[in-house]
Amino acid sequence: MIHELLLALSGYPGTIFTWNKRTGLQVSQDMPFLHPSETSVLNRLCKIGADYIRFREFIEQHTGHVHQQEHHMNQPSQTGLHGIYLRAFCTGLDSILQPYRQALLDLEQEFLGDPHLTISHANYKLDEFQLLFPSVMVVVETIKSQKIHGCQILETVYKNSCGGLPPVRMALEKILAACHGVMYKQLAAWMLHGLLLDQSEEFFVKQGPSAGGAAANQEEEEEDLGLGGLSGKQLRELQDLRLIEEENMLAPSLQQFSLRTEMLPSYIPIRVAEKILFVGESVQMFENHNYNPSTAGSILKHQEDLFAAELHRLKQQPLFSLVDFENLIDRLRTTVAEHLWTLMVEESDLLEQLKIIKDFYLLGRGELYQVFIDLALGQRDGSTPPQDTSPRELPPTGWAALGLTYKVQWPLHILFTPAVLEKYNVVFRYLLSVRCVQSQLQHCWALQMQRKHLRSSQTDAVKWRLRNHMAFLIDNLQYYLQVDVLESQFSQLLQQINSTRDFESIRLAHDHFLSNLLAQSFILLKPVFHCLNEILELCQNFCSLVSQSVASLDERGTAQLDILVKGFRRQSSLLFKILSSVRNHQINSDLAQLLLRLDYNKYYTQAGGTLGSRGMQQN
Repeated sequence: MIHELLLALSGYPGTIFTWNKRTGLQVSQDMPFLHPSETSVLNRLCKIGADYIRFREFIEQHTGHVHQQEHHMNQPSQTGLHGIYLRAFCTGLDSILQPYRQALLDLEQEFLGDPHLTISHANYKLDEFQLLFPSVMVVVETIKSQKIHGCQILETVYKNSCGGLPPVRMALEKILAACHGVMYKQLAAWMLHGLLLDQSEEFFVKQGPSAGGAAANQEEEEEDLGLGGLSGKQLRELQDLRLIEEENMLAPSLQQFSLRTEMLPSYIPIRVAEKILFVGESVQMFENHNYNPSTAGSILKHQEDLFAAELHRLKQQPLFSLVDFENLIDRLRTTVAEHLWTLMVEESDLLEQLKIIKDFYLLGRGELYQVFIDLALGQRDGSTPPQDTSPRELPPTGWAALGLTYKVQWPLHILFTPAVLEKYNVVFRYLLSVRCVQSQLQHCWALQMQRKHLRSSQTDAVKWRLRNHMAFLIDNLQYYLQVDVLESQFSQLLQQINSTRDFESIRLAHDHFLSNLLAQSFILLKPVFHCLNEILELCQNFCSLVSQSVASLDERGTAQLDILVKGFRRQSSLLFKILSSVRNHQINSDLAQLLLRLDYNKYYTQAGGTLGSRGMQQN
């Protein structure tokens, strides 16, 4: 019976020890010569054997024999589990079963050498597995029931290894080390050669954009609160100053690679994963681009073999060390970032490219665009006023469809991506619309000077007073955008670029610069942006009305002027309420700065926040 027991514990049940899928391994009930205490000890041993049989079935099912390996590597098994991390888990699981198999061999030799040994001796020798096997079985069942996949297996094993039982912890750490071997191979391929070897989508780096972007919220009801057109939705947005998500504002561009955060083990921080992503992306860009190695050199400065040896050393460690791991990743990132900085700043003359972008996208060449506006508007009479649209909408035709195309040279394309250039175009269209309206209002002033010798009416006084108020608002808006926003932010950007030799710092500084442009010009703040667009449209309509009427306005023209006056009063009042609410709460310095320019002498406040009604001298 002892040999029957050892065979059953080795995974080969017979007539004395029977196997059932549901109940497991048990002592046959047809053994009247066994004392109940002996049956209890044997069934206790059978629980170990049952776990071993299930372990072996799991390993064979997901690794298979030689002729099954190709099938299991490329296709899910009947349980839906597959992948190289699962195979590594099975390899580690099999390695911790080896001491159990050796213990059975030792027991066999002991029983052959001493036939007087009892079942209790076998129970004593295998007692350590009474604690180990159930704990490991919990991990196996978790993987099976929750269909744990890829790097998620690392997280599952790691969490279960954090217990206080040394045998269980050491066994699971051994399994974890086997799984880490796969991760280190993928890391070496990704960070040293730019290769993403991940057929089964198991790694925490993937090709394509990140799985973000929740569905846009449904539009809230536009209930009017009786505050000069300020709706409840706008008021709520002003109270917390929610910014539009840039991903929603612009059509998302496909990123080439991103993080699959659900696959990232908790013991590897997201900051480390982002460094891994950056290094691999940069190496991959160099591997795929046909550049001249003699001038650019290796992005890893010909240290690939050194870094490969360091990764192999980490792979051989029995325990994962985050300190050693992050130190190596930091060295890789620093090497790559410094080389990219040299390429960007010194060889590609990044600062000069940024100045060109400022001159054209941000209207730095003001004289160029003034000539362009004058030529595009022509004689101005009968011209269609520019119609600006929300950045979310596709522009129709004319001014709102204008944009610039920038042919980006390698490797600047990793900084000036299509999404970045589209954001620059959004700012460009907005700045151009403000500049165009300012030019039209100046032209109206020229017409006023030409006609001042003509007999004027009360309507003319209203008309020119409205022009003065419009010009006052638009001039201050233009000054705020060009001086307080563009010049200030661009100076900070250049200062940050000159103070670092790290490409990632440059990219973060540029992203921050562009985000600040979008935010401080109010493109991302829906209530303010909508209000300013309404004001610009009213100014354009006013200029069109003035340009088309040489003499005094007729009855129809007077009615149109009255509509424009009321509209401008309403929108200027709304703008004042928005700016004042922010100043009172001291939340947003950008809005407060614009209010300071508009209300520097408190006239805006004394007029009740309304322009277009009483006389106001433009300074």
